[in-house]
Amino acid sequence: MAIKRAFRLLTDNFSNVFKLLLYRLVMGALFIGLSYFILDLGLRSLLEGEEMQHVIKMVGDFFEALLSGRTTYLESFQANFTEALKALFVAFTADLSSIIGSFAGVVVLYLVFRFLNGIATFGMMSICFDRMSAFGKMSFSAAYFENLGRGVRYHLLYVPLSFVYDVLSLVLCWFFFFYTPSLMGGTTVLGVLLGLSLTIAVYIVLQSLKMTFISSWMPYAVEHKEVMKGLRDSFTLKGKFCRRFVSFLLAIYLMVTINVVCGFCTLGSFLFITLPASALYLLWLQLVLYYHENGRKYYLHARKVVGDAETMPVESEIDLDLES
Repeated sequence: MAIKRAFRLLTDNFSNVFKLLLYRLVMGALFIGLSYFILDLGLRSLLEGEEMQHVIKMVGDFFEALLSGRTTYLESFQANFTEALKALFVAFTADLSSIIGSFAGVVVLYLVFRFLNGIATFGMMSICFDRMSAFGKMSFSAAYFENLGRGVRYHLLYVPLSFVYDVLSLVLCWFFFFYTPSLMGGTTVLGVLLGLSLTIAVYIVLQSLKMTFISSWMPYAVEHKEVMKGLRDSFTLKGKFCRRFVSFLLAIYLMVTINVVCGFCTLGSFLFITLPASALYLLWLQLVLYYHENGRKYYLHARKVVGDAETMPVESEIDLDLES
């Protein structure tokens, strides 16, 4: 029910996708330009070196072997790729100071731009909240600046916590991918595909868990203007965990499927729409779950007010009056 209603809210307010897209395109262009400048200063010789080119070639050969079924290459890939990474590491350590400086610069830049994108997301959450609670139509600029202070406080906590969680998730998935085939008794095409599939599943489950625990944090901060209380409220999961987790698990799988299919069928062009739409969809889903958990009614569209089916009728008397 929550997944369906969040999708309805997304489609009925789809113009917000283009506002978020424009903002993120500007931020993305700035990030890529500055990152390229930083990396080009410190890593040009290493990125163009023989060791890096060998690693890149091995990654390409891996997917080619996976698609063509060359089991001989796959069986020796883990050992060969580990050796290639060791050689790359040796090349990197020869110029360690410039590498550390370049990567540190890019990481700091990434956190800054993630922070700036997050403030826009917080403003977009305010727009969505206003739409659901009063069927209002707040402008993006008004929501951005009105919630700037709370957005800054929220993301000063969220960005570093989320970054650490995501890094640990990727490290876990890295080991999971490389060691799953060996635990199955050998490196075969089926084993590699199964390992890749399970790795993706583990990552999606970890992201679903993260969303489960922080689901009501941003909605609470938008409504009550209290960031820390919102974090504590979000971790109060009595009777809420399963509903949240299943909703986010299914929603993230749905978003991944849509993005992969649309990206493949349109050679990546439609990702400009589906990626910001996916981000907005998760905001709507957080709000729908927030309203359901608090037993509150909200506008599904102009002529329909709904609430949690477990605590109140799905269609209220307001619906009947509007439809009559």
